[in-house]
Amino acid sequence: MNDQKLLRLEKRHKGLARVTAAINDLYIYGVYESNFPALMDKLNEAKDACKDELRDTHVEIVSTTKANEITKLTPSTTEQLQEMFDE
Repeated sequence: MNDQKLLRLEKRHKGLARVTAAINDLYIYGVYESNFPALMDKLNEAKDACKDELRDTHVEIVSTTKANEITKLTPSTTEQLQEMFDE
């Protein structure tokens, strides 16, 4: 289940990053602040919202990844007790 969540979060992160990059690259196509001031204001607001979501998604990815590592690396209590008895 965590793997599916992680995959979904990574796809979200990739999509938001693509939207942000596309807004940044509009000048290549002749869309400038001076030509379209109202449009660029809205797009800059959208870009800022995407950046906020990117940051939140990144934090969620890191926390999910760390949780997976902790649960995979931490031996169960039974395994710990078995090791103590074996010694």
